[in-house]
Amino acid sequence: MHPGLSPRILGEDYMDKVWLAVCAIFLLCLSFRTMDLGTGLTTDEILWIDRAPSFIEAILSHQWDQTYKVPHPGVVTMWLSGISIKIFDGSGFPEKLSFARAPTVMVTSLSIILIFYFIRVLFNTKIALLSATLIALDPFLLAHSRLIHLDAMLTTFMLLCLLSLMSFLKKKRKEFLILTGIFLGLAILTKMPAIFLLAFMPFVVFFLSNDTMAKSFNYVIVIIILAAMTFFLFWPAMWVSPIDTLMKMAFDQQSGLDIVVKNPHGSGFFLGRIDDGSHGPLFYPVSFLMMETPITLLFLPIFLVMFIKKLFKNGLDYVNKNLIALCLYIILFAAQMILSLKAFPRYILPVFPVVDIIVAIGMYCFFRVHINKKSVFYLLMSGIILVHLVLIIPISPYFLSYTNPVVFGGPSNAPNMILMGWGEGNDLAANYLNQKPDAQNLTVAVDYYGFDQYFIGKTTSLNESVDFIGGVDYIVFYISALQRNWSMAAWDYYKTKEPEMVIELNGIDYCYIYKTSKQ
Repeated sequence: MHPGLSPRILGEDYMDKVWLAVCAIFLLCLSFRTMDLGTGLTTDEILWIDRAPSFIEAILSHQWDQTYKVPHPGVVTMWLSGISIKIFDGSGFPEKLSFARAPTVMVTSLSIILIFYFIRVLFNTKIALLSATLIALDPFLLAHSRLIHLDAMLTTFMLLCLLSLMSFLKKKRKEFLILTGIFLGLAILTKMPAIFLLAFMPFVVFFLSNDTMAKSFNYVIVIIILAAMTFFLFWPAMWVSPIDTLMKMAFDQQSGLDIVVKNPHGSGFFLGRIDDGSHGPLFYPVSFLMMETPITLLFLPIFLVMFIKKLFKNGLDYVNKNLIALCLYIILFAAQMILSLKAFPRYILPVFPVVDIIVAIGMYCFFRVHINKKSVFYLLMSGIILVHLVLIIPISPYFLSYTNPVVFGGPSNAPNMILMGWGEGNDLAANYLNQKPDAQNLTVAVDYYGFDQYFIGKTTSLNESVDFIGGVDYIVFYISALQRNWSMAAWDYYKTKEPEMVIELNGIDYCYIYKTSKQ
């Protein structure tokens, strides 16, 4: 075991201070996730806002088969957000959206406490605090932790599953094994990429366990049984038609596993070129670099160099085997996603918190000579928080606009690299037009989603059949639509004119608002 990486027995006073620090990290995490939560509706959220209460209605009416909505399957999101919407619907759309998003916010925020605990079990308190801070303030994870969607929940349950299993294999506490199975079941109930764990968990068990093969095999069986029970108990569709439900997950003609793997999205943009959404092997490496932070890109190579040196020096000792497991999780999950022709940056979100953990270990080892001095550790923690605050405060609460400022030309060049915008910013365009005199009688044509839910007037879709000069009062062009040449007839006409207003997020022009000749 590497010096300094093993947990130490600490006094009660010290641990009281540590848990106060964890609570502070949790509150910091929660504060950014709850900030203006009703803003920036994204495209897919429109679907989940409908699916979630429909799921609860099916349960209340005992129509168990109707709890199957989509192959994803999104069950955990529909349970939690569906209940929240039913109870707290809200007086207007922003309030309804806030209540719909709140469960994702709470799950991802509370998970920070468990993540800290498991990492402390595996390594030590300082690495756990560094990891929790990096994960809590990770801009890419933060952005998706504010949505009624699946990727942040998937990331959270997959990470907790991995860490609880590794903690079990070290401490042999049966509650850790039970949690592993439950988290695995919840992860698969959230989104299908979690099936990766069905293959990866057995590897981790046999690689890290010091027990006999037979006993290790029993651990795997217990995990799979608990995951299957969780999957079955929390999804009523499985109660009445389990085979049909599983077959639809695999072969549904719209978004089943088979379709998603073999067919791209149909409309995409990468490295300045419009494509069908199948971007090739460079897409996820480029996306990873663009969504990571400068701190990560600095300390990740440092970690890798130090880890390779330690591996040659100490061989497959306890710590090195755990680090190999974490690294393989990152590499193999990313490889799984590369195999699918349907690709978006958020699909590799589950690797980001694991990268944060190994970066925290890299930091700890790099400063290991001085890290046990309180002043040095506090300075390091303060530095991490300060750098992240500098990155995220200026773009609050539109964290989806984040791109790494030190790669590929930073945010200003991001629209030339990958598809930008998922609907965020259209709410600002709507709010701007809501201030117009007699706004409720205005007609606005838009080429992307997330506008009409905030606009008090009439919204129409901008397409070739719309009389975009005489038929509407304003036109709003959106960045991701422009990147893919949507509504080009209208854009060709207006792009040489001066827009009345440009909505800018993180230095990127998201929305162009034009007054038509009707005005």
